[in-house]
Amino acid sequence: MPPNAPTPPPVFQRRRARRLAVWNGAVWAIGNGLAGTTLVIYLARELHAERLGLTVGLIVAAPRIAGLLRLGAPALIERIGDRKRFCVACFLFSALMLSALPWACVPGRLPTPAWSLSALIVLWCLYHLLQYLGTVALWSWLADVAPTRIRGRFLGLRERWMVAGTAAAAIGVGLFIWYVSRYYPGLPAWIPYGIAAGIGAAFMFAALTPLILMPSMSPRPAATYPKTFHSPVRHSLKSLLSPFRDVRFLPLLLFGCWFSLFNGVTQSAQRFFPVEVLGLPLLVMLSLETGSRLGRWTVSPRLGALADRFGNRPVMIVCQLLVAAGLLFFVAATRAHWTWLVGAWVLWIAYAGLNVCLPNLMLKLSPRETNTSYIAAFEAVRGLCYAVSAIVGGYLVDHWRTCNVSLGCVEAQFFTVLFLFGWVTRSLGAAILLLVKEPAGQRADNRN
Repeated sequence: MPPNAPTPPPVFQRRRARRLAVWNGAVWAIGNGLAGTTLVIYLARELHAERLGLTVGLIVAAPRIAGLLRLGAPALIERIGDRKRFCVACFLFSALMLSALPWACVPGRLPTPAWSLSALIVLWCLYHLLQYLGTVALWSWLADVAPTRIRGRFLGLRERWMVAGTAAAAIGVGLFIWYVSRYYPGLPAWIPYGIAAGIGAAFMFAALTPLILMPSMSPRPAATYPKTFHSPVRHSLKSLLSPFRDVRFLPLLLFGCWFSLFNGVTQSAQRFFPVEVLGLPLLVMLSLETGSRLGRWTVSPRLGALADRFGNRPVMIVCQLLVAAGLLFFVAATRAHWTWLVGAWVLWIAYAGLNVCLPNLMLKLSPRETNTSYIAAFEAVRGLCYAVSAIVGGYLVDHWRTCNVSLGCVEAQFFTVLFLFGWVTRSLGAAILLLVKEPAGQRADNRN
C-alpha cells in the first residue's frame, strides 16, 4: 500500500455505515414519494398551466438542465475536503427548497398564477440541483462503504427500501388527496397537494439523521498544488475531462446518454396520455406506480445478487428490453380499455435492475481516487440528454397530440407513433450495452 494511501476502515465500521445508508435511503424515499413529479404535475394543473405538455416537459427537464452544475461538485468537494459535510449540507438546503413549494402555491402570495407556476419550477430546480450535488458525494461515499464483491447486493437492498418508502408515501398521499376531495369538496384543490409537499420536506430533513451518524470513512489524500491560482484550475479541468477520455468508460457514457435521450422524449406523453386522454385520476396513477414499486421491492436484492455473480451488463440488457416493451401497452390502451396500461407498469418493474446495476457499473469503471469526477460527468451528461428530449417531447405533445401521422399507406394517431418510436429506440439501447467491457470483480477485497 502506498505510504500516503488512506487506511481501510474496519469491517464493523463499514457494516454500520451500510445499515445507516439503507435507513437514509428509506426515509429519503418517503419524502420523495410525498413530493414526487406526479404530484407536482397535478399541482401545476391547479395553477392553470396553459400549455400542460410543455409545462410537464419543463417540470421534468429543468432540474436536469440545472444539474449540469454538478460538474463542479468534485472541485467543491475537494475544496471542502470532506464528502460527508458537503453531502449533508446539500441535502439540508435541498429540503429547505422543497419546504418552500407550498408557500409558492398559495393563491395571492405572488401577483399571478403564472408567477406562482414560475416559482414552482424554480424551487423544483433548486431542490433537485442541490440533491444532485449531494448525490455525487454520496455515491463516492457509498463506493467506500461497500466493497466491489458485495456492492450489487448492498445497492439492491438499499433500492428495495427506497422503493418501499416511495410506495408507502405514494399510497398515503393518494388516499389523503382522495379523502380530502371526497369529504371536503369546497376546499381549494392546491391545499392537499401543498400539505403533501410540506410533509415530504419534513421527511427529507429526517433523512439527514442517518447521514450525520454514518462514519465518514477514510478520507482521500488531498491534492497538493503550487501556490498559484492556475494550478488548481488546471487540475480541476483535467479531472473534469478525464471521464471523456477514458476508453473503458465511454461506452457506458454512450449508453447512459442513449437511455436518457429516448426515455425523456416520451416522458411528457407518458404522463399526459393517461391523465388527459384516458382520464385517469391521481389515485389510479399512484396505484399503478405503487404496484410497480412493490414489484421492484421484491426483485431488487435478487437482481443485485445476480449482478454480483454474473456481472451487471447481462442483467441490464434483459431489463432494458423489458422496460422498452412497456410502451407497447400504451399503444394498446384506450379510454374504454385503459387497463392495458397495467402491463406497462408490470414490465417497468425491470427498472429495478437498471437502478441497481447502472450505478454499480459506473462505480466499477471509475478510478477510486477520482470517482467523483466520473460520477458527476456521467450524471450531468445523462441529465442533459434527458432534459433536452423531455422538452422536445413536451413540445410535440402540445402541438401534435390531436394529429394523425401518415406512415405510407397507414395512418396512425400521434401517441401511437411516439410510443412505437420509444419502444424501438429504447430496445436499441440493449445493443449499445454490448460495447461495455465490464471488469471482473475485485476478489482481493473480501472484507465486508
